[in-house]
Amino acid sequence: MEIVKHRYGCKVAIDDFGSGYSNFEHLLELDFDYLKIDGTIISKITTHNQSMVLLEAILAFTQKLGISTIAEYVSDASILKIIEKKGVNYAQGFHIGRPKEKIPD
Repeated sequence: MEIVKHRYGCKVAIDDFGSGYSNFEHLLELDFDYLKIDGTIISKITTHNQSMVLLEAILAFTQKLGISTIAEYVSDASILKIIEKKGVNYAQGFHIGRPKEKIPD
């Protein structure tokens, strides 16, 4: 994947990390640029200590490897503030912007 990806200038993202059967071992086998942290983790970081600990572990791993992170389900200002402070690179969710029927020009 490495050769083809760079030949065409593509970027690869791992989506929904932290849900279902995802694990760190798979990350070691893949060549990717972004890791999207699943909304089930992000949505609970203000109320559930284990979710915060998991977020911190994911960020420690990705930051050491130079992988950018995207937080899903950023639904309010308190979550956005926390992920910014922790070093998440990008955010998506209703607090950032609601889905649109048509992509603006």
